[in-house]
Formats: sequence, structure tokens, C-alpha cells
Amino acid sequence: MAGLSGRWLDVAEAVNSPVPFVALDSEPAAEITGAWTAEGLGSAYVAALSSDVRARHGRHYTPPDLAEHLWRMTRDALGLPPRASCLPGLVRDRASGSGALLLPPMREHVKASARMDAAMTLAALPSLIEGSDADPNAVWLANVVLAAEALPLLAHVPASRRRPFPALVTCADGLITGRRLARVEVQNPPYGRVRLTPEERQRWSHVLYGHANLYGLFIGAALEDLDDSGVLAALVPTSFTSGLYFSKLRDTISTSAPLRSTAFVAERDGVFANVLQETCLAVFSRRTRSRWTTIASVNGHVEPVARVKSPRGAGPWLLPRRADDAPTAASAARLPLRLADVGYRCSTGPLVWNRRQADLSPSPGSTAVPVVWAADIDGGRLHRDPARDLLRYLRLRASDGPSLVLTRPAVLVQRTTAPEQARRLVAAHLAESDLLAWGGRVVVENHVNVLHSIVEEPILDGPTLAAVLHSATLDRVIRSLSGSVAVSAYEIESIPLPDAETLRTWNGRTDEDLEGAVAFAYRLADV
Repeated sequence: MAGLSGRWLDVAEAVNSPVPFVALDSEPAAEITGAWTAEGLGSAYVAALSSDVRARHGRHYTPPDLAEHLWRMTRDALGLPPRASCLPGLVRDRASGSGALLLPPMREHVKASARMDAAMTLAALPSLIEGSDADPNAVWLANVVLAAEALPLLAHVPASRRRPFPALVTCADGLITGRRLARVEVQNPPYGRVRLTPEERQRWSHVLYGHANLYGLFIGAALEDLDDSGVLAALVPTSFTSGLYFSKLRDTISTSAPLRSTAFVAERDGVFANVLQETCLAVFSRRTRSRWTTIASVNGHVEPVARVKSPRGAGPWLLPRRADDAPTAASAARLPLRLADVGYRCSTGPLVWNRRQADLSPSPGSTAVPVVWAADIDGGRLHRDPARDLLRYLRLRASDGPSLVLTRPAVLVQRTTAPEQARRLVAAHLAESDLLAWGGRVVVENHVNVLHSIVEEPILDGPTLAAVLHSATLDRVIRSLSGSVAVSAYEIESIPLPDAETLRTWNGRTDEDLEGAVAFAYRLADV
């Protein structure tokens, strides 16, 4: 199509990247015949990998519409003009796969360079486009598809001066830092928990708290190799915005490259396999002068959501997913108290039932204690779900400590909800009368969060706190706080709450009256 022939149609000759000849783990999902796009080749390659390889190495496919929108967000952060322009500096993808995220900037640069010296433009490409990946097959494919985008430039170079395309992507560990500084770091990094050596934990201590997730380390590595005007653009799960394990990463981001814009991906299929949480496009900028962050939703088309104050600090970030949640999130961000200030702490139910299956039975015994399951919490009330009655009692062992058994009233909240559930916060009060009806003591399984009072007279009494958490307003707040179907104890403890005087007026109110009071406090709080 570019008007070239001969050796320039043979990728082994035309691209200065050795063919790896590494065997695939399975047969390709489709035979590559006819006209294929660069993105189509990348998708076919990922589909050819076994599910075990994809899961073990966190390899996944970047849909082209998301790659293009992420580049548009990056251009906005760089302040580039609306029309196609030459790249202002190095664009790097340290987890490039088959090059999907490098294709939009490559295409734009080639288009903007059409009237320049073609030979000089080609020679300058390695200083403007750079990628790396641990998979040699993906590296070779990325070099081929990126070279194909530059074929029109090669056609304008006299035959005697034509040279093989340089390898823009190399086989390397993406977590290596200390490279030349990039103007843009773009990535759809591998994800999943990874075990680190003590030396590695020390190396990444500034972005690491508790369990290490690969994608958090990739973000940390990219931040280290950005220049003073740099932009980091990433397609990642939203867990970094709220999870406790990402608290240090949020703090590092806040001080080095604040969040400039984000777009929540409404459709998760085809982006991250087996991830029951939202995915987002997030752009961070070294030179963010504005105190504001732009939020949008991507679902085949882009819908503006809100413009909010840029989130800062290690705590969870309140980012509304819907335009009608923006006022609630903005009000919540200004509220002064958290759960501990009200007089409660939150912990996960201590019973991991699949480790105690031999001790579970449908009948009470001399040492058996009733089990409270997540399914027992529904509609704001505690009840015994018949589906759990076959595993209703736990036989205690002599080695069981007192922390396993709950003997006083508490507020219970489901820790994991199904994606199709209407509510994220499903709460109920375990009252003294409930405890007596259940024999005076219960064991709570680990799919339930337990909120205990830590002072003699908390600001909110137990029934009121349960009703507040079960309100429609707090359900919208938690959706702005976390995109996961799991609601952690850390996130519950981080929910913003009004001042003590306001909270005390909520005690003893009827359900309907309380619902209105909560809505007023979060939607109409004074600026």
C-alpha cells in the first residue's frame, strides 16, 4: 500500500529485530490471513496464549478505543494542539506487549512529519518511541507493527538510502529504572500479587504497603523515569484509588505527579480478565498547575462526569463515577469525621470457614456456636438465611482464642457483594436481643465486616450507625470511594462523616426521617 516492494515486504529483512522463534503454549485462535490491522494482530497473539500464561504473567489485551482515548488524555495533559503534531519528547511503554499503546503516538508523529525529511524522521524515531516487554514474541510483533506505521515515510527515502527499521521495543524487565528520562510514560501494566525479596521490598518501600501488586510497582517505576514536564498515562484497575495496600503509592503520586484526569471504563470485559472491579484510564502530570481533576466515563463513547478537586494524600480518593454523584462526593470530601472519631473500629470477621469445614454442622452441640454468614444480612435486618443452615454451627476447639467469638452488640456489613447487587453497603445491627436469640454469642465469618464500639458512649448508637450505612446516600459515597465489589474494613473506616453535633441529632430517628437527614448532610453541606 505504501508503494514498496522486494525486501521491504519481508519483515525479517525490513525490521532490525530478530525473529524470536519461541513456541506458543497453544495454537493461534485464528489463522492470520487477509488484511489485518496492527491491533488485530496483537489481539490474535494474546488469544493464542494459554489462560495459564495470561494469568501467571498478567498479560492482557488493550482495546484500540481505550488506547486512542488514553493518548487523547495524554495530549491534553501535555498541552498539545488539537491537530496532529510531532512528539515533544520520548514516549515510553515499559510493559508494551505488542505495542497497542505506542501505536496512537506513532501514527500521529508519522502523520505530522509527512512534509519533513523522511530519512531524518526515521532516524529520530528511537529517541521518540521506546518500549520494552519480557515476552520476546510480543517484542518482535510490536517492532513489526510499529515499523509498518512508518512505511509511508520509508517510501519517500531514496532506495539507496533506505535502511531496516530500528527496533523500537526491546526484551527487558519493565521494572528497571534509571533509564533516560521520558516526557511520557504510557502503560497497561501486568497486574497481580507478587512476592518480593526483602531487598525488593526495601527498593519499593516508598510505594508499597503490605501485599505488592505488579501494576503498582510499574506505576512507581514510571514515576521515577519521568522528566520535569512528564506525564504518566495508565490503564489500570481502580484499586489504587482506595485500597490500603496502595496508600503509600497514592501519597507518592500526590507529591510527584498529581492526578490530572481519569476515565472510568464502564465495560470491563476484554481489559482485565477475572478482575471484579472497575478499570480506569488515569493520567498524572508533573506540571499540573490546576487544583482540579477531570473525571469521565468511557462506554463506547466518552461522557463527562465531573470536575473535582485533585485528590491528595495517602487516604482513599473520592472520585464520583456518575455525574449525579458529583455533589455527594464533593460534600463528603469536606466532612470532618471518620469512623474512629464516632467511636467505632472495623475488622473482618475472624472465621475463615473453608479452613474449618470439619467443625461446621447444622446442629448445635455442647461446644458449638452459631455462625453469622454474609447471607444473613439483608434488607437492613439480621436473619437466618435457610441456605446457610447446613453450616450454621461451629464446634469450638480448645485452641480457639476469645477473639473468635462475639459476645456483645455490633454493626455488621457485608464485605463482598455481587456485581449485580443494587447495593454496595449492606448493613445490619446485631442487637442484644439478637445475641440472646442466638444463644448469647456468635462467630462471624470473614465475608462480613464487624464494627465494634471502642468507647462507652459512641456518638452514634449501633442501630443508627447501621441505618446510616444502609442509607442510599452512603451507598453512593462508597461507590465514589471504591470501585470494587469488595468493601474492606479500611474503606469503611475511611468513609467521611459529618460533625458530632449533626450525628447526635440522627440518633433515634425513624428510617424515612433519617434517610432525609443523611441525604441533606452529604448533598447540601455548606462549602
